Amino acid sequence: MKLAPGARAWLKLTFVQVQGEGDGYCTSGSAPVLYPTMVIGLPDSGAHQVALDDGQFAECDGTLTATAVSATKPS
Repeated sequence: MKLAPGARAWLKLTFVQVQGEGDGYCTSGSAPVLYPTMVIGLPDSGAHQVALDDGQFAECDGTLTATAVSATKPS
């Protein structure tokens, strides 16, 4: 998909869910890894650093899935 300069595109990121409250845990038994920000980059678009308004990104087992980049905002 090629975008015009200034056009918007979306993709949806899905992490393996961290279980429990507070300190949380991974179903696999490994400890969740916390990140204060995430850098997302797409070819020919540069890198964009994002942060959550009220917390950190937490992930289990190094697993992340992403939808294809789309001109339509995902649900």
